[in-house]
Amino acid sequence: MITQAARGLIAVAIGLLTLDPAPSVGNSESTPLSSWVSTIHRDHPLAGTIWSVREGRKLTGDELVEQLKPNEVVLLGEVHDNPDHHRLRAWLIGRLAREREGTAGSKAPAVVFEHIRADQQPIVTAFLASQDRGTAARLLERLDWSRSGWPAAEMFQPLFDVVLRHELPILAGNAPGNQVRQVAKQGLTAIPGDERVRLKLEQQLEQPLKEALIKEIEENHCGLLPHSAFAPMALAQQYRDAHLADVLLIAQRQHGAAVLIAGNGHVRVDRAVPWHLRQRAPELVTAVVSFVEVEAGREEPTDQIPRDPDGQPAVDYAWFTPKAEREDPCERMRRQMKGMNGGSPKHLSAQ
Repeated sequence: MITQAARGLIAVAIGLLTLDPAPSVGNSESTPLSSWVSTIHRDHPLAGTIWSVREGRKLTGDELVEQLKPNEVVLLGEVHDNPDHHRLRAWLIGRLAREREGTAGSKAPAVVFEHIRADQQPIVTAFLASQDRGTAARLLERLDWSRSGWPAAEMFQPLFDVVLRHELPILAGNAPGNQVRQVAKQGLTAIPGDERVRLKLEQQLEQPLKEALIKEIEENHCGLLPHSAFAPMALAQQYRDAHLADVLLIAQRQHGAAVLIAGNGHVRVDRAVPWHLRQRAPELVTAVVSFVEVEAGREEPTDQIPRDPDGQPAVDYAWFTPKAEREDPCERMRRQMKGMNGGSPKHLSAQ
């Protein structure tokens, strides 16, 4: 949940389409479940449920915070265009920041955003260092968010509002788009040797995990691309996950704790960022929270938990929400590809 400003080449069309934005939402740091913005399946029995995969039971918001507090790295997933996912994660980050601020010897976590490219870090650093840092809206404007391919800036403002309010460090997690394109086109040889070694890119996913990733990418592209395109796209996805893991490790070592904000596809414990963290820092204490849109006719939490090829859960916690209203992704992809004369859609990303 591949999330970069992947433009131009078909080989960087990774993951699901970023869809039309839902309505703007306000800050919701005070309570995690005051109301829903997403409209579909609001009355679903699982909407609002927080499920602990580890314990096999429901949790309250306070219980989830208590269980996340001891972790050195917390990975929070999303469906990119679901405003409730951003609201709930804003609440979680605010709570985690306050809890750590009130604990002797603890530091508030740094926040790594998949939505900010590595080449944009100087913009963020300069903004945070300025005496008049301004608002989240101003930061998003400086990041040229309206041209990034992500859903509307207003949808992400609750997250940035909380991060800025608590003066949390912000790190750009996404690999540069040109580098992702080169990996998709040329393979891992496009990455400088020292970086390949540092990221441990020679250690590839086990075959069942690799096949599952390729299958997922193929399904997400609605049969519109040749099968030969998917293996390079999967390799680019793995590079992006390795890059996100690298920034997380830097953030955790510098600040004591780190939170990743990324698509659900990037936070899976079986094959995404957590896999790369295990290769490089197996001692790291981590937790993954996936934000899951409920589905009609599936009313048991265990029926909607992401799973690995062996059927084991691929997340530690799942927070269920209504589904955002959106255009059919395959229709949108067809229209985008037609408009680009066979090129890749403007922005593709792992949800």
